[in-house]
Amino acid sequence: MAESMNAVIYARFSSHAQNEQSIEGQLRVCQEYAQQRGYTVVGEYIDRALTGRSDDRPDFQRMIADAKKKAFKYVIVYKLDRFARNRYDSAVYKHKLKQYGVKVLSAMESIGDNPESIILEAVLEASAEYYSVDLSQKIKRGRKDSASKGKFVGGNIPIGYKSINGQLVIDEEKAPIIKWAFEQYATGVPKKEIIAELNARGIRNRAGKPYGFAAFQKALRNEKYIGVLEQCGIRVEGGCPAIIDKETFDKVQKFLDHNQHYGKGNKAQVKYLLTGKLFCGHCGAPMVGVSGTGKYETYYYYSCGNRKRTGSCNKSHEKKDFVEWYVCEQTIEYVLSPERIDMIAQRVAAQYNDEFGNAAVKELERRIRKFERDIEKLVAAAFETDSKILREKFGKQADELDAQKAELEVDLAKLRIANKVHLTEDEIRTWIKQFCNGDLMDEDFRQRIIDVFINSIYLYDDHMIIFYNIKGSKQVSYFEMLDVKEKIEADEILKSSYDKLLAPPKNLTYEHPLFIFVNGLFGIICKR
Repeated sequence: MAESMNAVIYARFSSHAQNEQSIEGQLRVCQEYAQQRGYTVVGEYIDRALTGRSDDRPDFQRMIADAKKKAFKYVIVYKLDRFARNRYDSAVYKHKLKQYGVKVLSAMESIGDNPESIILEAVLEASAEYYSVDLSQKIKRGRKDSASKGKFVGGNIPIGYKSINGQLVIDEEKAPIIKWAFEQYATGVPKKEIIAELNARGIRNRAGKPYGFAAFQKALRNEKYIGVLEQCGIRVEGGCPAIIDKETFDKVQKFLDHNQHYGKGNKAQVKYLLTGKLFCGHCGAPMVGVSGTGKYETYYYYSCGNRKRTGSCNKSHEKKDFVEWYVCEQTIEYVLSPERIDMIAQRVAAQYNDEFGNAAVKELERRIRKFERDIEKLVAAAFETDSKILREKFGKQADELDAQKAELEVDLAKLRIANKVHLTEDEIRTWIKQFCNGDLMDEDFRQRIIDVFINSIYLYDDHMIIFYNIKGSKQVSYFEMLDVKEKIEADEILKSSYDKLLAPPKNLTYEHPLFIFVNGLFGIICKR
């Protein structure tokens, strides 16, 4: 039989629909379909008790991967809803199979290649998706109905309970231990001592590891212990048997609230405005807030996380108030100034269009097509040669090219998403202007600039690099920052263009920071 008639069967059985065809029934119908039409079945892929709404199905993914090998031309399914109940997944994977020269066939649904058949296929896929969504909604309604009747509908079972026939019942072995723990805490015994005793009595968390502070804290707040069952947004008093009396439970809550408030009261109410955005330029670690007490007052600093934890970095401490003020001052002075806004808006829009525009998409598509042609040539050469060594060599080369193509396909997918976001000069200009007015000595104003406008800051002893948020931008990583620095240092033309942009002097100074428009990023480098 010619290879062009080779086919595989994909079968799936869902645990939610007990009246569906069994795996064996699906296979039998698909085999008969193949035999009637002269297809040779060369393999079977089977996923049992897995939903079709997700593409996270082991044999399904194996089938898609095997299609690259071009050992079969058809995938036969009992019905289209066995392939996928999600139109997006169905379209994506059918398109992927089509690229490999593979077509999906339905044994129970007669679908041709004419326009009417294509519409019919879309209708069938839409019906399958509707069925799946409708089934999901029915399951949710069923869960809510069960929850309203006080039935346990799933989730974590607190220590001290068991689930029997849809009801939470008391675990006679462990419930007394939990009751003891509540009573101990209500009398003022420290959590540390109680947790140690719980572990000594064999209490373990869900992973089978020693019971910890977080789990105990959560248990002390759990209203199931006083008989309140809250599920699916429905609260049922007396939905489960109580282990703890209301008086003890309320006393425990008062202790928890008091200790939480007391703990906060002992901490210095100092805001470190740059937390999460300030990083050490030497090692990339986050800069964390620290304090030191002098003879008459307390001083606050940012310290390199690696220096603080392990002493592995020699970055010096930075005064908190000065760094926060300086970041905002440089931003207002050189980025939010009227004469700069137009230039920045123009450069950012042009850079975004260069990197994420249609031309960039077409270039990636062209490179992917070239990979596909090269892979096809290698596969053809492997089939034509009688040499096992050459076949292995061609196969290895094809695999390497395929891996590179896969990476480009991921890049293309990301690029197409970015391509849908159109940044105009007016949008960028309007966005920047909202930060122009305010008092630098007002902490709320500085906080607003930092929260919304600042993307990340990399701090060195003699200079800092500030990156700014642009619509849809992610936080700039340490390695991206190093890549930007390397490009600037290596490219004399780039440096000279910045110098012309900023006017002399050429070297960085306090008065003249260096503007960055590289790799879709916008920022400044400031001397300190």
